[in-house]
Formats: sequence, structure tokens, C-alpha cells
Amino acid sequence: MNIRTIFLFCSAAILLTCSCGNSSSSTPAETPVDMSATAVTAPVEEEPTGDSRLAEHIVISKEAMTLKLYDSQQRLICSFPVAVGKNLGNKRRSGDMKTPEGEFKVQQIQPASHWTHDFGDGKGVIEGCYGNWFIRLETPPHRGIGIHGTHDPASIGTRATEGCIRLHNNDLDSLKPMVKVGMRVTIETSVADRNEDNRIDGKPVTEEKPVVDVTPVASESVAAETASNDAAKSEESAKTPATDSRPTNNGASGEVWHTIESGDMIGALAIKYGVTEEQIRELNPGLNERRLQLGQRVRIK
Repeated sequence: MNIRTIFLFCSAAILLTCSCGNSSSSTPAETPVDMSATAVTAPVEEEPTGDSRLAEHIVISKEAMTLKLYDSQQRLICSFPVAVGKNLGNKRRSGDMKTPEGEFKVQQIQPASHWTHDFGDGKGVIEGCYGNWFIRLETPPHRGIGIHGTHDPASIGTRATEGCIRLHNNDLDSLKPMVKVGMRVTIETSVADRNEDNRIDGKPVTEEKPVVDVTPVASESVAAETASNDAAKSEESAKTPATDSRPTNNGASGEVWHTIESGDMIGALAIKYGVTEEQIRELNPGLNERRLQLGQRVRIK
């Protein structure tokens, strides 16, 4: 092998090596993916840290379809899925299949394992359709609304009731020992419910007074065949309690204000003054409905 041959051989080897290197480096490196830009933050779940011995306030959300029980320090004690009224919107009249919204309270806790009801679905009268308990709510001007169990567990998490709030039977049994008569109950609206009310109204509601229904309600709360349920029916036929006559504070410009006293709730104030809860909220930005203070002044009109 002469010098020329050796030179050509070495040149070819060097060229081949460079070519392989260029081939490798010509491939663009992968751009790193910034995972933080696409990461989805999971909703923060409220931790149950409350004391069941201090149970004070039930909050039912028609948006989240949940019932939550809080203690006197506003700490969550427990949370359960629920079913609410079949139809969207705030309850306006008897039989509209809507769950009322606002501030209410527990009126009575009744054994209901023997209660029966015909839901009008062709299945006839069903016994035990309320679970073991019916936690009756005071929801003026409407009657017959309560928290109870169900014979249809698959309905929980849906809009399936005639206006009441349904729980799984075991959840109801867990809730009942922590509930007492007079306990505050807040039923919160949802975007869909609010939109439906706006659609029906067509425009902002002015000073129209709600229609008071004084007829007995043949709904989920009317179905017992014993003296206990007969008493419940009689209770539902009773007259609506007289309107509170506490004075208001009127401003010079015609504004109407109310000074909060013990037991006052936004829902009751709306009925008292012939306005809507939404009107009161709009006039009082930042109002904490769950923590109304004695002596606090709330603008009504």
C-alpha cells in the first residue's frame, strides 16, 4: 500500500465519521414540555374537622348537590350527596317540583320508616320511601319540605324529588343524631336555577309579593297511615304564622333598612318586606348570610 492509497483511505474514514456525527446532530433536540403550564389544579376538598357535639348549621347546595353540616365554629363536620327538586328554579308554588332556596330552620324530626307515598310513576304506593326519618323544615310560605331518605338510591345526585332533599338512608341515619329542632338550614341556588328564574321573570323582579299557598301539600311529606303522619298533615294545613311586625329604619331617601334581631334570616326578611332574596343581596354586597349579627343593619329597599 503506497502513501497515496493510505491517504485516500484515511480521508474516507474521517469523512464517514463526520457524516455520522452531522446526521446525529442535525436532528433537532426535543423541546422540553412545561408540565406546570398544562397542569390542572384539583379542587380543594373541605376537610371535616368540626365537632359533632357543636353541630349548628346545615348548608345544602343545589349547584354541588351536597348537604354539609357545620359546627358553631363553621368547621365542616360531614358532607353527603343529595337529590333535589326535579324542576329548576326557586320554589314559587305548591306542586311545582322545585326546592326552595334561602335561610330556613329545622321545625320537627319525625320517625318515617312506616310512611308511604305514590310518586305517580306507575309503581303505586311505596312503603319506606322516606328512610327512617323526616327532618321537616320551616320554609314559609311553603309547607311539606324536608330532608329524608329514599327507596331509590340511584336518584341521589340528580334532580328527582318533588321539592324535598333526599339522602342515602345510611347518610340520613348518620345525620339525624346531630340535628336538632331550630337548627339553621341554608339552601343555596345554582347557576342553572338562577337562570331559570330570570327566564321566567323576564326582567328583574320589582316589589311583587310572593303568593302564599295555604292549601295542604300532597307531596313527599304527606303519606303516613298512622297517627304520627296524620298529625303531620294537620300541621301542614295550619295557617302561615303571622308576619313579624318588627319596625324598620327608613332613610331620608326612601330607603328601607332592617335591624337584625335573634332568629332573623334573609329568606324570612324577603317575605316580610315583599322583596326577593336576590334584591337584598344586591343591596348588601359582601353580606355574610350565615353570620348575621344582632343589631346589624341590612338594607331591604
